[in-house]
Amino acid sequence: MKTINQFISVNLAKFNTAEYVNLMSRVVSQCIALGKEALHYEDTDMQRMQTLLTQLQNNVARSMALAETPELQAMDRERTSLAQYIITTVRNAQNLPIKAKAEAAKALYVVLKPYTGFYANPMLQRTSIIDGMLYDLSQEDNAAHVTTLGLGDCVESLTLTNAKYKVYVEQRTVSRSALRGPESTVLRLEMDALYKYVTTVAFAHNVVTPSEDIDHFIFYVNDILSEVNTSYNQRMAAKTESGKGKTENSVETGNGEVSPEGSEPSDSAEQ
Repeated sequence: MKTINQFISVNLAKFNTAEYVNLMSRVVSQCIALGKEALHYEDTDMQRMQTLLTQLQNNVARSMALAETPELQAMDRERTSLAQYIITTVRNAQNLPIKAKAEAAKALYVVLKPYTGFYANPMLQRTSIIDGMLYDLSQEDNAAHVTTLGLGDCVESLTLTNAKYKVYVEQRTVSRSALRGPESTVLRLEMDALYKYVTTVAFAHNVVTPSEDIDHFIFYVNDILSEVNTSYNQRMAAKTESGKGKTENSVETGNGEVSPEGSEPSDSAEQ
């Protein structure tokens, strides 16, 4: 009895877009290399697969290009540093030998204490938390304490930096909307169907009229699937290991870094 080679069954939906694009680009390239005479696919199907692949590649490129910019990271570090400096200064000033400053610090720290550890929150929450902190500091009594402690310039700088950060985030959102093409999820559903159809046709022909070319295609595609699946497993294992490290006596900062429990990092970026 002749052995009939089959395609490995795999859940394509589990791969991220980059992994999926890598897989499909290699499959499409091999299909074109062997040709429609060998694999029996239709020209229109292969052309559509190429079109979908191009759109998916563009989505991956856009995602990378519109990732958080260095300007946003720099502004986030600046506003985080300023906010932490204000909180730390007020906390330490409670022990000053100058009575007026110590009393101002004690009164102000009651207001600022809830904001301790703000840097551990994600982008939107951290931005609004700083807004809340600035609002509290702007109240008449608190503003007087800020002046007494000589923190007026710091509060002003924090206000400007946080406002500028929000403007940049909004601009990035507008840019993403302008560049957005068809959603990858929609593209992938159609690509999945075409992939299944093309491989099923090739397999069916190989059952009826065995072909070395189709055997080669099946082996090649299975090798690709194994490689991409291994890459996926490694990525998930690394993610799991990273998650374990973050939960053991640590708190997560905004950019996925961790710092010892109770510390206030001087460097934290938005996600």
